[in-house]
Amino acid sequence: MTMWLPRLPDDRPKYLGLADAIEADLAGGRLAPGQRLPTHRDLADALGVTVGTVTRGYAEAARRGAVRGEVGRGTVVAPAEGGGSPWWKGDPEMPANIDLGLVTGMYGLDPDLGAALRELAVRPDAQEFLRYQPSRGMARHREAGALWCSRFGVEARPDEVLVTAGGQHALLVLLSVLFRPGDRVAAGNLNYPGVISAASLLGIKLVPVAMDGEGVVPEALEEACAREGVRGLYCMPGAHNPTTATPTAARQQRLAELARSRNLLVIEDAAYALTAPQPLVTLAELAPERTFFVASVSKMVAGGLRVAFVASPPEQVERLSLGITGTTWMASPLCAEIAAAWIFGGVADATMRRKRAEAARRNELARRALAGARFSALGHGYFIWLELPEPWRAGDFERMAALRGVVVIAGDAFAVGQTPAPAAVRVSLSAARNRQELERGLGVLAGLLSEAPRPGRAIV
Repeated sequence: MTMWLPRLPDDRPKYLGLADAIEADLAGGRLAPGQRLPTHRDLADALGVTVGTVTRGYAEAARRGAVRGEVGRGTVVAPAEGGGSPWWKGDPEMPANIDLGLVTGMYGLDPDLGAALRELAVRPDAQEFLRYQPSRGMARHREAGALWCSRFGVEARPDEVLVTAGGQHALLVLLSVLFRPGDRVAAGNLNYPGVISAASLLGIKLVPVAMDGEGVVPEALEEACAREGVRGLYCMPGAHNPTTATPTAARQQRLAELARSRNLLVIEDAAYALTAPQPLVTLAELAPERTFFVASVSKMVAGGLRVAFVASPPEQVERLSLGITGTTWMASPLCAEIAAAWIFGGVADATMRRKRAEAARRNELARRALAGARFSALGHGYFIWLELPEPWRAGDFERMAALRGVVVIAGDAFAVGQTPAPAAVRVSLSAARNRQELERGLGVLAGLLSEAPRPGRAIV
């Protein structure tokens, strides 16, 4: 059999070109699922590159799900039915091919980790990052966190910043330190599943509050406070997950006034705020004495680092530090150092610009593919909130999409408390490996929308 021999581009790193070629040839039928690829040495010799380049290329292709290693066979092309999204709740025996469920940070645009590690390896202080460090984070990392918070329009001193192992860890620490089992925390009635699960784990009751296109409705929040004895508020400053709601400055001012009058502690989760070209108005600016601002690097820089920064009122820093001690002791200093180097060196900002530009292109693609459908979107966001026509139910739509090879997330995953499940699904624009894959997935969804089931039709 003739050895598979790809053509590598001259305008990007060879290892990325190799991974791209594997994906392209798999999609075009020039590689078959289960086909054995050349050995690292054979392919390196044939292409005139180093063995390390081939190793990195195969590793990148494996990360994308295009290949896998098998004992006794080496590297083989992954079966077409390879792994589905962990958010998918369908039949595990029928995993989907195109992930429009999990909202990732567009992995193909992540910074070059290899370059960061090579720079770190020659530093005389490199071993420091393998040692125990203060739970709140090393001074340099808190300085980087303060600088990163400024990208959101939030000014914080380094001694007001703590380093956590990602945004989800930050939420767990904040909920566990600021509240007690049985406490009530208000949240939009459709919300991030991670905060729902964290609150449930800690015995904290999330009180659903009505939302509109600007997020939490102040009158509904005030009513919930009077009725439920609410002690806190969880919210996003914009690009709300899953509805994309983004508050105006006037709405944020009203919420800040309510937080003060009702003595609420506010957790402001800015997971997607940097997808906006301009900084959003935050409660951390308007009510800094009671707001805990979570500034993650996951969506705009690299999710696998598991690094986020919390800007806290100064009198709460020590308590939150103890919360970090009691969960992970400290965020990984090694990961925090990579994040800090990228923030100080401008890599994080450059990555953010690339991802915003790609997100804008993917939003335009979604507008064309779903023309005529009703959905909420931001021109630069990572996901859309797709409303389903009668008589579709969200769970049925999710299952039918999975049967046709596409993952989406039904609205019930985001429902807080006893909020009725909405007839809507969240559609990720960022998890697809490229625009071509995204276009195929959106085409499947458009087809389903046009085939809305008739009343009484069985969903199988």
